[in-house]
Amino acid sequence: MKNITINKGIVVGAFLFFGIAIFVAAVFTIGSQRKTFSKTLSVKVVFDDVSGLQPGNNVWLSGVKIGTVKKMDFKGNADVEIQMNIDRDAQPHINRDSRAKISSDGFIGNRIVIIFGGSPGAGTIRDGDFLRSEKSVSTDEMMTTLQENNKNLLGITGNLKVISQRIKDGEGTVGGLINDPTVANGLSSSVKHFKAASQNAESVIAKINDFVTGLNKEGTLPSELIHDTLVYSNIQKTVAQLKDASQSISEFSSNIKQASLALNRTDNPAGTILHDQQVANDLRVLTRNLSTSSEKLDQDLKALQHNFLFRGYFKKQAKEKPNNLSQPK
Repeated sequence: MKNITINKGIVVGAFLFFGIAIFVAAVFTIGSQRKTFSKTLSVKVVFDDVSGLQPGNNVWLSGVKIGTVKKMDFKGNADVEIQMNIDRDAQPHINRDSRAKISSDGFIGNRIVIIFGGSPGAGTIRDGDFLRSEKSVSTDEMMTTLQENNKNLLGITGNLKVISQRIKDGEGTVGGLINDPTVANGLSSSVKHFKAASQNAESVIAKINDFVTGLNKEGTLPSELIHDTLVYSNIQKTVAQLKDASQSISEFSSNIKQASLALNRTDNPAGTILHDQQVANDLRVLTRNLSTSSEKLDQDLKALQHNFLFRGYFKKQAKEKPNNLSQPK
């Protein structure tokens, strides 16, 4: 009986030992997962919507778990203040201007807090610091956007179905190109004409190339004009002379213009003669009087020749006239 009692005590003691060992292992395992026994610092962030985040959810930095969510409290009207326990080992990698957002562990996994960004110049976080929050796209918003995209895709596929049916029925330009042989033949003819035009263009380009090559050929006039400095100098002199001649012609034309303008005015003799009718009439009278006086003077001279007082003089002149004509000059 005594041996049996001892055996039962040993069994009970063994069960108690293993139970305590399992309990301690579980405590340490859970504490390790939740960073209960590790050195941490408290960091806070305020969100307007936590999207199902709960205490105990993980905090990630660059895809590595660095802490857990300790508690959540309402702040203000509808904002939520989240307190996170962050490992001391991750402190040098988190800057004071870093931001935090709520995401999910996988597409439909548990909610997590992701810390990202920041500049080294801002310094590292300290216990009790606040991080700025950034609104993240929730799963509901993603599903709503996906649903809208599905509706748009359905509308696009419907339009493509209508367009393909119209093309199949030969409607429109594309349908005509596919189903109407006349349009296809016309397009083929246009392509041939375009090919011929391209060949002509290549021929023209080749001729232009030959022409340019000829310009650089020695002994030709274009080559002399381009490369011979003496010819270029002579051309410059000729151009200068032409410029002087053009200037002289311009001055001559200006003088003629001024003269014509002067003839159109009555403040000078020529303009007065051309435009003043009274002066013209006076000139006609003067000319007529001169003609009459000339006739009368001729008659008077003839009368003097027949006058006996001057008859001897005129006879003497008539005799000397042939002698004067025969003398050498």
